[in-house]
Amino acid sequence: MRKIITAGAVSVAVLGGGLAAAVPALASTPAVHLVTVSPEHSDTTSASGTATESGPNGAIWASDQLKETITAKQEPNAGHYDVTIRAGGSTFHGFADPRNAGEAGSDGSTAGGPMLSQGAITGSIQYDNIASTSAPDASNVPATQAPNTSLGDVLSELFHGHNGAAATTSYSFTYTPSANSVDPTAATTPNAWTAGTAYNQAG
Repeated sequence: MRKIITAGAVSVAVLGGGLAAAVPALASTPAVHLVTVSPEHSDTTSASGTATESGPNGAIWASDQLKETITAKQEPNAGHYDVTIRAGGSTFHGFADPRNAGEAGSDGSTAGGPMLSQGAITGSIQYDNIASTSAPDASNVPATQAPNTSLGDVLSELFHGHNGAAATTSYSFTYTPSANSVDPTAATTPNAWTAGTAYNQAG
């Protein structure tokens, strides 16, 4: 757990000549933990095609049920925070192929083409060094989000909209279908995404 200097708690150090000086004592600030569910979260891909939908953050290929477990920790410098959002226990229902040519399991598929899929999502996104004039407030994040609430919107809820952009952002999400996924428009199944074949988005 990181330590920060807080006003009010002091220890006394005796300096040369018998002078005493107040030295701030380091005190820990507990991390903030919460869980929220986004039942209709739009999932995007760079594999734009005939079956994807247009969205503000890219081509949409699936609708997710995200269970978002959030941890916010204060940086050593006051007013700066690290936030991790994990997606364990989440599921997706896809209507387009999210995979570009050459990605795992994409042989014979058409990027962004019609494909019905469903399965599990695991992974996380890390936001580092977010500056905010408000501390993270779990009580301001609803237990269930409105449809199409983005992860950025959830961050804004957490900080009452007083947060700036993260200094760095990294993410890795893995999608694993629970059944074979097929192109519903084809006589054969060239867009098959085989059950258990993991597809990863990272950045």
